[in-house]
Amino acid sequence: MDFGAYGRLLQDSRIRHLLAVGFIARFPHTAAGVILTLHVALTLGLGYGQAGLAAAAMTLGIAVGSPWRGRVVDAKGLRRALLPSVIAEALIWPLVPWLPFWLMLVAVFFGGVFALPIFSVVRQGLGVLTHGRDRQTAFALDSIITETIFMVGPALGAVVAATWSSALGLTIVGLSSALGGVLLMWFNPPTRSSQLAVVGPETEDPYTEDEDREEAVAQTVHGAPLHVEMTAPSLATGALPVVTEAIPLVTGALPVIAADGSGPATPTPGLTRAERLRLWRARHFSWVGPEALGVLVVSLAAGLVMVGTEVTMVAELEHAGMAGSVGVVYAFWCGASAVGGLFYGAWGRQVHPYLLMGLLALLTLPMAFVDGLWALALAAIPSGLFTAPTLASASSRLSTLVPEERRGEAMGFYGSAMTAGAAMGAPLSGVFIDAIHPAAGYVFAGLAGAVLVLAAALVTLARRRRVGGTSA
Repeated sequence: MDFGAYGRLLQDSRIRHLLAVGFIARFPHTAAGVILTLHVALTLGLGYGQAGLAAAAMTLGIAVGSPWRGRVVDAKGLRRALLPSVIAEALIWPLVPWLPFWLMLVAVFFGGVFALPIFSVVRQGLGVLTHGRDRQTAFALDSIITETIFMVGPALGAVVAATWSSALGLTIVGLSSALGGVLLMWFNPPTRSSQLAVVGPETEDPYTEDEDREEAVAQTVHGAPLHVEMTAPSLATGALPVVTEAIPLVTGALPVIAADGSGPATPTPGLTRAERLRLWRARHFSWVGPEALGVLVVSLAAGLVMVGTEVTMVAELEHAGMAGSVGVVYAFWCGASAVGGLFYGAWGRQVHPYLLMGLLALLTLPMAFVDGLWALALAAIPSGLFTAPTLASASSRLSTLVPEERRGEAMGFYGSAMTAGAAMGAPLSGVFIDAIHPAAGYVFAGLAGAVLVLAAALVTLARRRRVGGTSA
């Protein structure tokens, strides 16, 4: 274990500033969900059913907006991409409390669409500023920070809504999110290697960006449906190869496609429908391959397991008459996650997110077989230990699989996948809780996560064998 890696990492002022701004800017939207729920359910007196609709509208907006906002960051640069978010955050959220319910649903949806893409921007910046073992350490540290924010943010939002008012809480969410966006625009962290005007302090890490990607893809599928001739080293991460150093991709039958996915505005005459489809995929989704899709499945499974576990914790303790003690179990769970992330980042070895996600899912199951506050708190530790490492491994792997020209979009899809998993985890776990027993929520969350990651692993393995057999 090399815990000194964290100190060496934080010697770079750009990384320190990025993590600090990210810490501040993430708080508002971690609190937005609970404040919105309390506003609809209690302040407006509409109940938790309609509060769930409002939360779902916001979640759907975030899921739709994250990839789009990430693509704008890739295409237009950080400052131009963040400006609409800053304006929307400052205008929409202070207005939300005063709207009729159905107009409120529309407003919170667009609030989600234009939400500050802070999670993807921070990970995108870390992917540019770090390499090799330092990158794993950086993503582990970011996961620890994220865990801390999710522990404190919702509780802080509930305090604001209960002590003052939910309307004031939503106004604070909007204005503080806009302020976070302004700080991020002022700091303007790099999202491309070409933006690194000054090389940061040297570390003992001998890896380069190309070696990072080669190591990450070494376990995945090489090759593509089309024959490819290249004059420099490149990588295949999906159905079509991705060229990472602005080297043209020559396919013979298809037009030349550059590394950023750009190409002719109109298809070349004479192309078949299948070739036009491949060209469209190359221009817009060249980074999507079996391994990248597998990481997105891990993200979805992680969101499902974490939120399903959280909901089940609350339901089980409420069933036992100890709802006020849920913070104790939550503290053990999240604290274990922070410890796991700390050790994972210091370990300096890459562990495949499939393995970590499988362990996270399976270690959730023992929580279904214990009773009592302290027994549940202790049973939450094993799954907690693998939560931050799973997120760190998945983020780091996606950042190495995807060329930095498309990393913002990829990280946006990563966030959308986790949001979708979280949106599914709560209601589906609730069905098992209501139909069987509160503890059944753990069983559903654990088994669903395990099945998802197993399916992703089998598909990746089958693809590898098929392409390996074809090349042989």
